[in-house]
Amino acid sequence: MKHEFEQVNEKSIALYCRVSTDEQAREGVSLDEQQERLKAYCRAMGWSTEPILFVDDGYSAKNMDRPQLNRLLQAVEKGSISRILVTKLDRLSRRLLDLLKLIDVFQEYDVSFASISESFDTNTPSGRLTLQVLGAVAEFERERIRERVFENMVHAANQGKWLTQSPYGYRLENKELVIYEPEAQIVRDVYDMYLNQGIGYRGIARKLNDAGILSKQKKEWSLRAIKLMLTNPAYKGTLVWNRVDTSKSKRNLKDNSEWVVVDDALPVIIDKKTWERVQHQTNKKQMAPRAQTSPHLLGGLLKCGKCGSGMSIGWSGSKNKRYRVYVCSAHKNKGTCTSKQYRADEVEEWFKEGLQQLLNMIGYQSFPQLIQKATQQNEENVEQKIRTAKNRYKRKVEAYTAGLIELEDLNEEKQRLEKLIEEADQKSSVSQIDISYVEKMVKEKIKNALDAIDILPVPEAKSLIKTIVEKVIIPEEKDIEIVLRID
Repeated sequence: MKHEFEQVNEKSIALYCRVSTDEQAREGVSLDEQQERLKAYCRAMGWSTEPILFVDDGYSAKNMDRPQLNRLLQAVEKGSISRILVTKLDRLSRRLLDLLKLIDVFQEYDVSFASISESFDTNTPSGRLTLQVLGAVAEFERERIRERVFENMVHAANQGKWLTQSPYGYRLENKELVIYEPEAQIVRDVYDMYLNQGIGYRGIARKLNDAGILSKQKKEWSLRAIKLMLTNPAYKGTLVWNRVDTSKSKRNLKDNSEWVVVDDALPVIIDKKTWERVQHQTNKKQMAPRAQTSPHLLGGLLKCGKCGSGMSIGWSGSKNKRYRVYVCSAHKNKGTCTSKQYRADEVEEWFKEGLQQLLNMIGYQSFPQLIQKATQQNEENVEQKIRTAKNRYKRKVEAYTAGLIELEDLNEEKQRLEKLIEEADQKSSVSQIDISYVEKMVKEKIKNALDAIDILPVPEAKSLIKTIVEKVIIPEEKDIEIVLRID
């Protein structure tokens, strides 16, 4: 329905009407009915001034950004309005704070406000009191509804019920997720490409799109979609609800203490160890995209042994016999480092020899730094898990105090926290590490990197190298240090 509005030029009576599409279908609160009731009220009061209509068709009262409400406020601020009428309070706003804020504006400009259904007028003290009481009661009822909805959602989550659209790799049957194998295999391939092949979000999206594999929405894959897949805890069997605040137009991630987390509630596509390794990888500082696609084997990995700056590629030699060199960027761009330049082909050969030596010497006794690094990372992961579990338990205590969950749910959360702390106290750091697994994983990745250097193009070989190598340092001539990454 389209409405024509008169220009407000002098002090007038404003009639504000609003309806949302679902509201009209459910309750029959039509715009025409509101207008007729307000005009009849004006006639009954003996007001001869022709009222001005402000009509918001299809707008929710939860949002204050409405075209005709904004136009009404502008007219109020210009001093063109003397009185505002609505059929009910919720036509103006369903939120008490917003309602009181609007009435404060009206009073600031000497504009009275009346709701004809609730029979009050802000020109009188009793009208203002009635307004605040009615608004407070309405706000209380909405909060109770929100709490009941939250309680029902928590119960559903604890029962393993999926509350939204199923993620890629699953189908929804009777509100429960079941694995859809054709998509689940794609999920496993994506995790493998990221973790074991060193391919980034963009590269993974490109591979899926080139293969003609569509997303859940039957669209091409984006970087964001790949990242969401790699960080979705549902794939390891964990149901997480209430992560995102949807009460505002911009969706923000809530503090993890507010999340509803239920472990081992869903069918597993990615084992927990692999999922945790991927999370560790996504939280690390990534190599710059330009360095990842560099046609030089150690671009983005090589560091100066004197100042720690990155080493970039350059060229040296005569006009007819030029060759690649790695140069310290601080020396090249600032002159603050005295490091010399190194022939790139020689450095890359030293690197290959160093990788081979590492492969030959890996063992629990002969390679203790490997275990030390893995142990340190494991301790950090355990500490983070305990912090998260404590925050989650604190949130459950608050929920139990508010009557949102049962004592049984609170006790289960407490037992999980106590078990996690007990395991961390009883086991030594080394015993928590699967040493044979770490050794096998490192050997396999080094071997894959060595094979890739001889067979694959440089960008693809570099992708495999960076799954096991964190950085490469040249302290001096023919001396090279390779720092491994243990995920």
